[in-house]
Amino acid sequence: MTLIADSSTVVNLEQKKVTTGAVLRPRRRHQVFRWTFVLFVLCPTALAALYLWMVAADQYASKASFSIRSEEYRNPLEALGAFTQVGASSGSDAQILYDYIKSQPLVEKIDASTDLRAIFSRQPNDVVFALHPDSSIEDLMTYWDRMVQISIEPSTGMLSVEVRAFDPHDAQLITAEIVRLSGVLINDLSRIARQDATEFAREEVETAQKRLKNMRLKLHNFRIANDTIDPSSIVNSQMGVVSALQNQLAAALVERGTILGFANNDDQRVRNVDGRITAIRDQIETERRQLANNDEGLAPLVQMMGNYEELLVDLEFSQNAYTAALAAAEQASVEARRKSRYLAMHIPPTTAQDSLYPERGLLSLLVFTCLFAFWGTGVLVYYNVRDRS
Repeated sequence: MTLIADSSTVVNLEQKKVTTGAVLRPRRRHQVFRWTFVLFVLCPTALAALYLWMVAADQYASKASFSIRSEEYRNPLEALGAFTQVGASSGSDAQILYDYIKSQPLVEKIDASTDLRAIFSRQPNDVVFALHPDSSIEDLMTYWDRMVQISIEPSTGMLSVEVRAFDPHDAQLITAEIVRLSGVLINDLSRIARQDATEFAREEVETAQKRLKNMRLKLHNFRIANDTIDPSSIVNSQMGVVSALQNQLAAALVERGTILGFANNDDQRVRNVDGRITAIRDQIETERRQLANNDEGLAPLVQMMGNYEELLVDLEFSQNAYTAALAAAEQASVEARRKSRYLAMHIPPTTAQDSLYPERGLLSLLVFTCLFAFWGTGVLVYYNVRDRS
């Protein structure tokens, strides 16, 4: 009986030891998780909050809002309906300006005029939010993307710019430089657009002018070569002579017929009239030969008149083409001026009175959330591995 009691006592003691070890192990793991939570979540969050409230410098924001406008009208009815309002710029213009504000050339121009590195490094103790004075252009561009925020309103094409700096006047100065350089870019784009719109028209005017000068020169050389200003006057004169001779011939024929009414062909008066008729006909033939063939080595009057009329037609065509080219160039110039774009300021650069950045509470909460997420993920991974093993 004594041996049975001793054995049962031993079994109870062993069961108590097993139960006590199983309880101690979960408690030990819970303690480890608590300490890791404090070490990897609470302590870094506290350090981040301490830095944000004790070391991080205040940042002031300056805002501006503007858009690209154009004086172009779609049609007269829209112009009347809008009461002479100008149209808004297209989305492509706003996107061009957005990319330009984010570009390195703009940052370099503003840095040359305001010394961005000195402005953004005014708080050397703030190693997180301040820029290093000797930073490269790549570092400056990265810092610029963080300190300058740009947004576009899709429906109106309006751009809003927010610039942060450690001094409110510095923020306003940078914003004013962004607006000024954006206006310079828009003016350059308008100038280039006007040049492109009028360049072709100017080339057409120059071509038409050269053609007109060439035709006038040809007409001048023609007049010198043929020793006449207007060949049509010579032809008209020759034709007038022929017409007069034909009238005389008709009168002589009538006179001969009248004489033959009371005399015969052997009559002296008939012979005189016949001689005059022959002379008139010879003269008419001579005048006609002069129209067809010039004995002075010049071109025949008929050929000369044909060449002259061809030159006149070409000259008239050149003059009309030149007039049309001038009208087209003027119209292109008017259209280019009418479609010119400009920067319309809606909200001028503001000057901040209170510091809105850095957002210390939001950043502290963000740090805590991220660290807690990493810690929770690690805990889940641990339990997942332990259960599988």
